[in-house]
Amino acid sequence: CVAGRNTLNQPNMSANDAEEAASSAAADDDVTTAVENLEVSSNGSKDFPNQPILAEMHQKRSATHSKLRAYEAKRRAAYESKLQSSSLYWRAFRTLMHDSLLETQKADALLRGWTHASETYEMSMRSVGEWCIDEKGVPVTDAKKKKKILDAQEASAAVGGTGGDGAKTLLAAAGYTTEEKCGTMIKSLANSASSVANQYSDMIKTMNSEVLPELSSLLEQLKSDVLVMEKLGDSIMHELEMAEEEVCSAWLAYYNKAMEFCGSSASDIKTKQAGARVGAPVDPNAVVHGCTDVWVDEMRYRMAVAFLSSVWEKCSSELSKLFLSMKDAECNRRNRIKELLIKATQRQERLWLGLPGVVTPILKDLIEWPMERKIVEDDVQSSIRARAQSIQRDETEHKKADDSTVKAAGLTGVNMKDGNFELSSPLVSDLMSRAKVIEKRGTGLMSTWKVTLAIVTEDSFLQLFDLPSSCKLHPGSAPEVAFQNLIPPVIVPSLEGIKGGIKIPSAKTWFDNLAPTESFVLSNCTVSIKDVTAKDPNTFELIEALSGKMMARTRKMQFRAVTREEAVDFVEALKKSK
Repeated sequence: CVAGRNTLNQPNMSANDAEEAASSAAADDDVTTAVENLEVSSNGSKDFPNQPILAEMHQKRSATHSKLRAYEAKRRAAYESKLQSSSLYWRAFRTLMHDSLLETQKADALLRGWTHASETYEMSMRSVGEWCIDEKGVPVTDAKKKKKILDAQEASAAVGGTGGDGAKTLLAAAGYTTEEKCGTMIKSLANSASSVANQYSDMIKTMNSEVLPELSSLLEQLKSDVLVMEKLGDSIMHELEMAEEEVCSAWLAYYNKAMEFCGSSASDIKTKQAGARVGAPVDPNAVVHGCTDVWVDEMRYRMAVAFLSSVWEKCSSELSKLFLSMKDAECNRRNRIKELLIKATQRQERLWLGLPGVVTPILKDLIEWPMERKIVEDDVQSSIRARAQSIQRDETEHKKADDSTVKAAGLTGVNMKDGNFELSSPLVSDLMSRAKVIEKRGTGLMSTWKVTLAIVTEDSFLQLFDLPSSCKLHPGSAPEVAFQNLIPPVIVPSLEGIKGGIKIPSAKTWFDNLAPTESFVLSNCTVSIKDVTAKDPNTFELIEALSGKMMARTRKMQFRAVTREEAVDFVEALKKSK
């Protein structure tokens, strides 16, 4: 699932791909739960006597429902494996980034501590060379105390003595330089201390000007990169999880609605349609509250699968960019750290010529450290794989014994081979009978004509979709083009978006334009078309009777087609669907 393994580059899951992806997982499952299946007798009319049209529709619905169950079972098995693998390798990738940051922080702290120790030693050796030493033999590095010692030395040399008791401690140290008995040996040792201090000073200047600033810059850049990569990777994984949850929610809504209709008699179906708009229970998974049309939920499920496929495709591309960016950053980081460590060690070597056994092996190991890109990439990939295995072992050890996978509604006991097909557009669903781009207008005084996509379903519903304001379609346009304009662009987290501060879109809002704006139960409607001699003969009116607890009421809507013939044809389709 990571870019290095080239498994995220297959977002559009065909049924054959899903079968291969799910085969290993399916082999381990011992499913013994009851088989859920919707079956209709061969004559197709035992539940609908003397109603051959309803019987045929019931048979068609059952066949479509069985195929969708098989498809979802197969799709879910494949995508669950992909998502788990992606999550595992992303977490391993994060641990590698954190360890890279920790390694750089350690290198920075080490060289800063090394430089600080050198500064402390340089100051002490310079004080020794200047004879700024107290009577206990401790070098005096404080600037004020050193000034007092140097002033005391000058005073002692002027009077030829050690001075008063108040300056006894300082003058005792200061008087050493005036003693002739110290001889050349002590003077040479003092000079060597100053020489050592000068060498350390040169080394400290090199560290402070050439090594530490670059290492600090590398560390700050790495912190920023790790923060961005973590945010991007977490956002991508969240987007994939949300898209999968949306498919599962859409499936549950469709399955519940399909089971409710397929298990009902003809009288029950008409009762549900007639009472669908009043007092309907709230279903959190439903597309439109109170709407009992199965096609709407089936359409949502098909589009949720399409959205998930697009998300996988784009997230795969972004993950590939992320892993490539990480490899480049890791290679550059290791190369830069190597150069800085070599520079620091070489500078130290010039001070430690008397201790070649300490420095030479370190320098040799640093120089011989292989930095060819192929070797570094293999090392990074091996590190990610090892970390992933470690995380997996740890999770397996801590996993509860009673943990089990919850089976989704309607997906047990299905033959996944029946799901070997690609989902097509909702406009070719067996649950839809007619689609057309026409104009609509309410009955209010301020109402105006608006272009809308009108869809007549097999369950005797008229669904109206308002087209976005940016859509430039007109009455008579192809329904496929109009429906395509309802689908929002798929936007996934990207490196440019994270750096630019763009708010990451959520998978929860993608379905807004795909919910019907208006929904009519045709069995409760009367439709009439204007006379051919009227001012606007292409106009027809739909009046729906709405039942209520207190009193009955109606709802009216006017429609206008491009030509008289199209208006008559659509009116006939509405009457036939009743």
